[in-house]
Amino acid sequence: MKWMRLGVAVGALALAGLPAAAQSQLLNGVAALVSRSVITFDDVRSASLRPIEAARRLSRSDAEFEQRAQQIQKDVLEQLIERELIVKEFEAKGYNLPESIIDEIVDRQMKEEFGDRLTLTKTLRLRGQTYESWRKDQRDQFVIAQMTIKNINQNIVISPKKIEKHYAEHSDKYRVGDRAKIRMILVDKSRHAAAESRRIAEEALKRLKSGEDFGKVADVVSDDARRFKGGDRGWVENRDADLRKELREWVFKPESNGLSELIEVEGAIFLVKVEEKKAAGILPLSEVRLDVESTLKNEERDRLRKAWIRRLRQKQFVTYF
Repeated sequence: MKWMRLGVAVGALALAGLPAAAQSQLLNGVAALVSRSVITFDDVRSASLRPIEAARRLSRSDAEFEQRAQQIQKDVLEQLIERELIVKEFEAKGYNLPESIIDEIVDRQMKEEFGDRLTLTKTLRLRGQTYESWRKDQRDQFVIAQMTIKNINQNIVISPKKIEKHYAEHSDKYRVGDRAKIRMILVDKSRHAAAESRRIAEEALKRLKSGEDFGKVADVVSDDARRFKGGDRGWVENRDADLRKELREWVFKPESNGLSELIEVEGAIFLVKVEEKKAAGILPLSEVRLDVESTLKNEERDRLRKAWIRRLRQKQFVTYF
């Protein structure tokens, strides 16, 4: 990447006076120094592998991928610098993390992510990572989490006035299309004999038309996992891609209200009940208050974190290459 090109002579000057082990990292190229700690381009590359692979799958052209990859590596470098700053602050404050606690953290993470030590070892080998460096990563992540909790107020309170102001200024964000509250029964043809699927669906329709509760019939008949919620799909929009086109067309017909007939599509038969409809418009504050509040809390946490990192930068010497 263009931004990662480094003159060896410049790097050598920057590393003058560092221990021999640190100087040897020049072979990888130096991306940044945090005081006298080296962050190499190889560190950035390793931490960028997964998000860059995801970017490759999502990119529609080589140019788009190149742009995304460069931005990912820039972001990762900033994250690595922040990590060093926080860990150094932990050490400067004289805090101590006993090895026994690190052992517990490592053991728990190993079981959750890998299952056992053998799988962990094999995976790390494929990643080109040592057990020692992985263990240090776990320690540093724990330190960062604890330092973040200590330095950034987690009990942020947003005033009603601020919530109302944000809602008024961003009302378009809460604009929705036509909506319908529905329940659904799904008969999956792959789970039943050919004629049996139709028989099950017709029997369910007959029971519903006779007045039986939709939720109870769905709980017994439906092959959808939502049967445990009585087939409840909640509110859906007329642009909801998760709802099959054939179902959307029936649900949002002006005259559709109440119970559908059998709606047969490839591989399945559906029964749909429209419980309520609402026209397109802006959701009222009463429905989105928690969402607005959560957005504002996240923005405030982000502001506090950036201010904290700025203070840490003032204490340490950060150099980019």
